[in-house]
Amino acid sequence: MANILIAGCGDIGSRLAEKFIELDHTVTAIRHRGTAFPKGAIGITQDLTTMTDDRLPEVDLVCLIMTPKGRTEEAYTKAYWRTAQRLVDRYAGHDKTPKVFFVSSTSVYGQNSGEELDEESITLPQSATAKVLIEVERLLNEHFSSTSVRFSGIYGPGRLRLIESLAKSEPWKANQWTNRVHRDDCVNIMAFLAEKVFSGVRVEPVYIGTDCNPVSQWEVKLWLSNQLHVKPNLPDELGVESFLPVSGKQLSNARLLRLGYEFLYPSYLSGYRGLLEEHKANVSYS
Repeated sequence: MANILIAGCGDIGSRLAEKFIELDHTVTAIRHRGTAFPKGAIGITQDLTTMTDDRLPEVDLVCLIMTPKGRTEEAYTKAYWRTAQRLVDRYAGHDKTPKVFFVSSTSVYGQNSGEELDEESITLPQSATAKVLIEVERLLNEHFSSTSVRFSGIYGPGRLRLIESLAKSEPWKANQWTNRVHRDDCVNIMAFLAEKVFSGVRVEPVYIGTDCNPVSQWEVKLWLSNQLHVKPNLPDELGVESFLPVSGKQLSNARLLRLGYEFLYPSYLSGYRGLLEEHKANVSYS
């Protein structure tokens, strides 16, 4: 069995640690604050960038799953770049360097005119935060056998913002292409790729983690509105063209599918059903 470091034991990291523990791997999990760790994990509460070498164990795999405290360049640099650099300082150049998985984002694709994109598409980061992510991917690639998993919009339990906005009849903005992935698929994708590595299967340097259904935002909203029995708060002046996505991008998960991954929630239609029930339960108790 493998020794695994979860650098960032939040929502996704905690559930990924649980999966690895179930498979009898040894898991060390680090979180910046808080003391809640999965049962069976070796938990460390500390800023990873300040940890000494002896506190960071020898491992076969590192999963870097940090959460920035804000959407600023400074926040992303602290959460991603500095932690990645600390991993380089600790593990790079050893006789046996660990495999590194980095949870990145599809925000590195700045294309915004409905383009169909996959892992071979050029990255055109438009924001400072996306540029930080690209630099972190490059840093890790320089020093490790690393794989960046670029997740699209993550939704799942506790992430009810879209549903709540529709229930409150907030005004709709212009339609656009959207891409999403359920939280549970994020966890399973990471575990799936790790098991491929442990079994000797080559994995690519980059995967797009998104479901099988790029879709217009209004299609999702119309379906959810129907489920919620609320009237869509559409713009006042509507023509046929208003229903067509005017921006965004369409992302492909074909590389993951070719490797054999099977989605728990291949589209929003299956993924949002449980969230609708969660929303209804919250409303009934409010």
